[in-house]
Amino acid sequence: MPVHNSVLDEVQYQVKCYLARHGAALDCACQRCQEDVVALAASQLPTRYSTSPKGRVLIGVELQSKQVQLDILQAILSAIETVNQSPRHDPSRRIVG
Repeated sequence: MPVHNSVLDEVQYQVKCYLARHGAALDCACQRCQEDVVALAASQLPTRYSTSPKGRVLIGVELQSKQVQLDILQAILSAIETVNQSPRHDPSRRIVG
């Protein structure tokens, strides 16, 4: 099994869930802006690598703790704010909600 970053998976999942519930939080919902949110949020969090299915499960359990979930949400909210302030695409595409 290749090396796997479980934090990145969790951030991708949480961004998708958050934007499904709070789509207006991100001024532009294009793929690039969403990917920028994921990249920025994941960069703010410590990585958790595994090389085995058992390791993935153990890390998955750790990632479900309330504190880790709050840390992930805080990183996502910070990343959304950053992307809203400086989207990396043509500003004319920006959709203000």
